[in-house]
Amino acid sequence: QLTEKLQDAENDSMAKIAELEKQLSQARRELEALREQLSPPRPPSPPAPQPQECYRLALERRLAELEEKGLVQILRGPDGDVAIEIVPVVIETPAAPVVTGDATGTGTRIGTGIGTSTATGTADATGTDAPAPALSPPSAPNAPPVSPPPPPP
Repeated sequence: QLTEKLQDAENDSMAKIAELEKQLSQARRELEALREQLSPPRPPSPPAPQPQECYRLALERRLAELEEKGLVQILRGPDGDVAIEIVPVVIETPAAPVVTGDATGTGTRIGTGIGTSTATGTADATGTDAPAPALSPPSAPNAPPVSPPPPPP
């Protein structure tokens, strides 16, 4: 008989708890609705730049700097496509005399190997293959001068 009374009291308590939880939930919904009605309207603030947008802008600035320096060439298509070509660096070096009779140039072209350009030249907007301004070759520290190979007998 005592266990029945305890069980009835437990059931009554559970029912009261369920009813109070419903009332609390309803009160929270009403409070949220009142907050929305009474809060002053906020003017739309400008959206903060997204990390990807910041990265894109920094990349565009750096690319413009490289184009101004003549290190890259940006080709824009009519449909908005963009192609970036690396302009190879040309280093003029004196050539050793050649006895074989082949006509050789006095320069060596060195390309970066990046992008769509080749080490044989650059294609600019006019279609010419003009070399870049010559740079002085790096000097080798403490290197003895190299003499040309002797001609074949």
